[in-house]
Amino acid sequence: MSDAKLPLIHKAPVEGLTVHVARTGISIGDAAWLDRLSDGRIGVYARVRQPFLGLIPRLRPALLGHLGPLAEEIVAPSLAHGDPLRVRIIDLMPEHLSNGFPPEVYISVWGDPRHLQPILQAVLPEPDPEPAPRGPVPTPRLA
Repeated sequence: MSDAKLPLIHKAPVEGLTVHVARTGISIGDAAWLDRLSDGRIGVYARVRQPFLGLIPRLRPALLGHLGPLAEEIVAPSLAHGDPLRVRIIDLMPEHLSNGFPPEVYISVWGDPRHLQPILQAVLPEPDPEPAPRGPVPTPRLA
């Protein structure tokens, strides 16, 4: 058994942001962690800046948002087995730089891949039972 961590998710968006990204003080490279929410989804938490009385700086844990369904499917087995995961914020776009679009936060997740399950393959459209005839199409003759 190895203690080396391998990338489980290279880049996953945090959906349903519950914080104002520009005011949290989070930056690229900050640590985060994952935990189950009361509704069963996987929440993304980080230590954010919340000043006391507007003057005294302090960091408090806060829910940033939740993972999407595909990222949740990848991470859920490792989280259920209690594997240690390394979660980092790897990209973000705060409100004042998003140019009218919603703010974005992306994370990466590293851990032991032994509990990974194969991802369900996308459903591909079935091929036509009879392929179209090749060659020139006959034209009807007028008599």
